[in-house]
Amino acid sequence: MRRMSGVLVLIFYILSLLLPLPTTTASSRCSIKGLPLVRNISELPQDNYGRGGLSHITLAGSAMHGLKEVEVWLQTFSPGSRTPIHRHSCEEIFVVLKGSGTLYLATSSHEKYPGKPQEYFVFANSTFHIPVNDVHQVWNTNEHEDLQMLVIISRPPVKVFIYEDWFMPHTAAKLKFPYYWDEQCLLEPPKDEL
Repeated sequence: MRRMSGVLVLIFYILSLLLPLPTTTASSRCSIKGLPLVRNISELPQDNYGRGGLSHITLAGSAMHGLKEVEVWLQTFSPGSRTPIHRHSCEEIFVVLKGSGTLYLATSSHEKYPGKPQEYFVFANSTFHIPVNDVHQVWNTNEHEDLQMLVIISRPPVKVFIYEDWFMPHTAAKLKFPYYWDEQCLLEPPKDEL
């Protein structure tokens, strides 16, 4: 119970840093003028970005809201769905809100390719972090329940290197930037608010 309250305190502290007092009461989808003080998560835009089984919501971001140091996502993976095998030059913290699954993590970032990953069971009320440039994949291996996670990254927007398998050389990984949920905002300048 003590760990759970520590995780919740950390989450509320991070969110308090992310949610500055607004300069306006409304903001466009790609506003850099700040976030409204209070928002209803169920009213925020969500998408699967062409990846079946994914629901992604950017709660507070760089491209959408102008944040400079951190970004926060809410992601839900249906049974059997997963992230691609990937790495990025930012730290990443996950808080599992519901469900369970498997984290695959290759900590040999100094080698020529990721290699066989270690497997970690993740579950509701657990948390884990991904070090900078460690290749990883999160998979909902639970056949009966969605895996829902709060994801916090440093140094947004994220530049992702995607691997076809664990033995693909780092030099052959494909860069995806801007990433799917940042594309519209980074490629199109924000429209002036009236």
